[in-house]
This record gives sequence, C-alpha cells and structure tokens, in this order.
Amino acid sequence: MTIRTHSFSRITLLAATAITALSLQAGAAQALQKNVMFVIDSSNSMWGQVDGTPKIDIAKQALVDLVAKMPAKTKMGLIAYGHRFNHKLNDCSDMELMAGVGSLNRETVHDTLSYLKPNGQTPIANTLMEVGSWLQPNLEEDNTVVLVSDGLESCDGDPCQAAKALNEAGIATSIHVVGFDLNSNQRARIQCIADNGNGQYFDAKDNEGLVKAFERVREVVETKPIKVAQAKVEPMVATDAIYFEDNFDGDELASHWMVDKEDTESYIVEDGKLTVLFGDSGKATNSYKASSNIFRLNKKVPKGDWTMTMRVMFTAQTHKEWARMGLTKDQDNLLLTSLQMHPYNYARTDVYARADKLAKGKNTHFFSKIADYNDNNVTARTDKVAASTSSALLRLTKQGRNYISAVKLEAAEGAGDLAPNTNWVELQKLTSLKLPGDAFSFFFGHQAAGYVPKNGEGLVEVDWVKVEKN
Repeated sequence: MTIRTHSFSRITLLAATAITALSLQAGAAQALQKNVMFVIDSSNSMWGQVDGTPKIDIAKQALVDLVAKMPAKTKMGLIAYGHRFNHKLNDCSDMELMAGVGSLNRETVHDTLSYLKPNGQTPIANTLMEVGSWLQPNLEEDNTVVLVSDGLESCDGDPCQAAKALNEAGIATSIHVVGFDLNSNQRARIQCIADNGNGQYFDAKDNEGLVKAFERVREVVETKPIKVAQAKVEPMVATDAIYFEDNFDGDELASHWMVDKEDTESYIVEDGKLTVLFGDSGKATNSYKASSNIFRLNKKVPKGDWTMTMRVMFTAQTHKEWARMGLTKDQDNLLLTSLQMHPYNYARTDVYARADKLAKGKNTHFFSKIADYNDNNVTARTDKVAASTSSALLRLTKQGRNYISAVKLEAAEGAGDLAPNTNWVELQKLTSLKLPGDAFSFFFGHQAAGYVPKNGEGLVEVDWVKVEKN
C-alpha cells in the first residue's frame, strides 16, 4: 500500500546525507513525556442509575479521584462526547476538548467535569478521529488514551477501526477502555477498541467496580515502559505539494482509511486498485445515509487551499451508477464532487458532473451534462457508456471559502465517434464559511429508478486518490 504525506513523500536519501544526518534528539536519547487523554461518555444513557446514583455522577467522582492519584509528571487532558445536543437531534459531531494535554490536574478536574450533563448520542468513532487532531501538538511524546463508556457506538461509525488507525499512525501508543455497566454482548463489541489500540479492557458494574477499574488504569499507565527517543535520520525531502497519495499497492486497505458502514465482502485491494461492488444507494441528497463502504481518510484536513483528485474506472452494469468524493462529516453535512449516469428516458442515458453541498441537511447543488447516449435498448446504451469511456477523474478544489467541483472523462481505446468530451468540466462554485466536512472521503452506488432494479449491482475500480496543497 503506497501512502504518501507531504512530510515524507518522494524522499531522496543520498549516502553522504544518511551518514551526516544521524542525530539524537537534544544530543542524546531521552525518555519521552507521558501523556494521558481521558475520553468520557456523557451521552443521554449516562443518566441511567446504578444503585440509585446516576452513572455520570459516579464516573465524575471516580475520575476526580483517579486524576489526583496519577504520577505527578504525567500530563493529562479530557475529551467528552454527547453532552451538548439533545439525543433526538442525532448529532454525531457532539464531542469537545474540555482540557488539552497538560491543562487537566488535581485542581482543574472537578470544575471541568461540572460542565458535563448527559444529553446526546454516542459518536465513539468520530471522537477517536478527533483525538488525533487534539493530540497533534504532542505527536513526539508518549500518548495514552483512556475511554470510559456505558454503551456502544450510535452514529454508524467503526470505533474499532478508528482505534487501530490511531495506534498504527503512532498518535496513541495505547488505547484503554473502561466499560461501565455493560452487558456481555456490549462488552464483546467494545473490547475490540482496546484490542486494536494496543491497550487493555477493564469492566465495571458499579461504583466500586469503576474505582477498581480506574485504579488498574493508573497502575498500567504508571508501570508502562516509557518510549525512548531514538536517533533519527533527517532525509532530504522533495518540496512538492503532495499532502497525501494512495496508489492502492499491496493486498489490503491502508490503516489511513476508515470505512464507515463497512462490508468487507464488497471491496478488495489487488493489482494496484481498490475494487468496490455496490448496490442501490438512494437519491443524490441522501446517498451518504444509504450507502455502505464509505472510505474516510483518517488524516486531518490541511489548512489553506488544496485539491483532492480521484481516478476511477467504471463497469457500467446498472445504468445509474455514480461516484462521489470530497469532504464529509455525516449524512447532513458534506461537500462532494460526483460523476453519475442518469437514464433521461427510455431512449437516452446522460452522464453528468455534479456538485453537492449539504449543510444541516439543506442541499445546494449544481450539475452539467457531459455526455449522452441514445438507443432504444437499455443494455445497448449501457454498453455504449462502457465502450466509450475507460475512466474518469473527479476533482474538488478549495479556494478560500469556495469549493470547485470538476469531472473529466477519459476516452476508451478505439471509442471512435462515441468518444466523449475529454476536457475538464468545471461546475459553479459552492461556498461554505466553515469547513463543510472533517474527512476526505469517497463512496459509490446506484440509484434504482424506473426500469433499473433495486437489486442491481455496480462495480468500480479506484486507481488512485491524491490531495495536493495549492
């Protein structure tokens, strides 16, 4: 799997540089600072009672006691989720950095926790993804995450995959989980967060159990071997603008990708491509909600202007395939570039470039027809699409607060008169005052309509995905 970032892309090492660039941080190997980021569940279910006391009150007091007992040199922070919005709003972005690493201590923890009132959903996966952003200033230190939860993910995310990505990226060296008042089925489903995060799972049924679990957390953190800063090679890095690039080499999906609503039987990485099989995924404005296998990059969206580009090869089978890529947050907040085939009537198939912005569910979109195929037979028209177009490029460019979608078709060999317009088709700008999504994403589907059956299947190959700073 080829993954490139701006810091490490296209590295060139010269023999002389490799010899002279060996150096130790601060001149000698040193023990790294230990940091602990607590993540506490404050979703609506934490109002539930154990032995007559709300679970949130039990958790608050136990955490106050734990912080007071942590080693003096340990820096701590606190993240909460589910405390700001009513659970009926289904807000899956309800997480907040209550105290950054180093600002939570014996004196501040009580006041910080006093603001928490259980309220909303349980977006564990989204919260873990945000942990990566909030630990960004501390990536050169030894970071441990401790998650306390009384329930399972409620926002269709995959917290187990998120934990794996955090750990493999070196953001969190250990992710421990304290399951509070969970049944056996819930325990089995949440333990994988600790397993994938190189951590341990601790079970707590009541107040006494939570105190014991937190004491075990303290012991594990305190006795955990401290990583040592090692000699580093400082390579010569090409000053190109590539922030991220994946050519899908290898035989598995890289850990930099999270897959929401994952169906592992419907995608495969082989022969330098990601191949995805998909079915009916609803209308354009709700396709995120209905789709499976939404590929989200677990890497922070860079500041400033950038361009995301993806190359895909379609096998036209359902007559209504589409590909979407861009920024996503949840089903009601996203900004996407799309390529879609649309059966205009029983005699024509049109191919469109489309731009969509969903802000709190309100849709703004633009589209442009870039090809059409006429025939009285549905199969023949689909065959024409396949015969004329070998692949397509989708692009989304950020320019200040403007976002510009563009699509470019690539003609198949021997397409002849059927060859489509192969110039970039750029759509009208969409504008967003705030970043319209928190992750670079892409996904696929087809929309059942008229004679296109709902049980149809489409197939697409992704050749590469790239993000460049402008």
